Parts: sequence; C-alpha cells; structure tokens
Amino acid sequence: MSWDDTAPPPFVLLDDPLAYILAAHLRQRAVCTVLRRFATDRVASRAEADRVTAYLTGDLRLHHEDEDLDLYPALRRRALPEDGLGITLARLGEEHRQCAAMADIIGEALSARPADDTVHIYTAAGEAMQAYAASEMRHLALENGVVLALARIRLTRPDLKAISRGMKLRRGVDGA
Repeated sequence: MSWDDTAPPPFVLLDDPLAYILAAHLRQRAVCTVLRRFATDRVASRAEADRVTAYLTGDLRLHHEDEDLDLYPALRRRALPEDGLGITLARLGEEHRQCAAMADIIGEALSARPADDTVHIYTAAGEAMQAYAASEMRHLALENGVVLALARIRLTRPDLKAISRGMKLRRGVDGA
C-alpha cells in the first residue's frame, strides 16, 4: 500500500454508506502499513507523522461514530437470531474504545517535538504502533468478513439512507 492510499474516501461514496465504510477500512489498512513502517524504521518525517496524527484524531473517530451510532444499531434491529451479531457488535464497539486509547498514545508520540523535521520513534511508541496495527487488522477482517457481509443482506434501503444521512451530518456534507 502506498501513502496515497491514506487519502480519505470521496464524499460521493457517502450515498452508498457500506461502500464508504469499506473504503474507510482500506484506508485504515494503509495507515496500519505506515505505522508498521514507522515502528520498523524508528523514524518518520514530520509531514507523515502529522498526517497520521490528523487521521487518528479526526477521521478515525468519525469512522467509529459511523459504525457505533448508525451501522451497528441498524444491524442490531435487522439481524436474525441465527446471525449471532450481538456479541460480535459489542466486542467491536469495545475495540473501538480501546483503539481510541491506543490512537491517543500514538498521536502523542508522533506529535512530540513539533518543530523537528524528523520524528524519532522510541521503543514504547514503536511497540504501541505494532500492537495497534495488529489489532486493527484483526478488527477490520471481522468487520469486512462478517459485519459488512451481513449488512448487505439485512439492511433495507431506508436503513442505508438513514446511515448515509448520519454520516453526511457528521461530516457537514450537503444532502444529508
């Protein structure tokens, strides 16, 4: 994955919220790849560090709200008992909270010494980046393989429109 893969999905995808969420997941994977590189190289350019920090403190939080406030509740309403989604969605919501805490630690490490052109990644920060990336990759596999697959089957057109509207409102996009 390249650095270009960390760009936000186009807002036009908000009309198809499951496609937008999938694109956001691809972006998360790209950010994880960048974090692994930071941890391995033990350095990052200030521009890269700032870009990742902005993602972790901004867009990632919006993405989690998209899922926690819109997607997961809609799925809970539509899922059948045999889907067994209750425990899975509760676990994913808890992982979002854990992810936010890890993202704060990583953001602090990447924001240290803002006047420096190069950010030095110390052992503890590198370990946090590796742990975060590994956790996120498992999380994304579950969301893509189970949650989004069931969402495509269970959610109705009105459900998808409501999810789209919530996502647009969070981003201040017209047409919400």
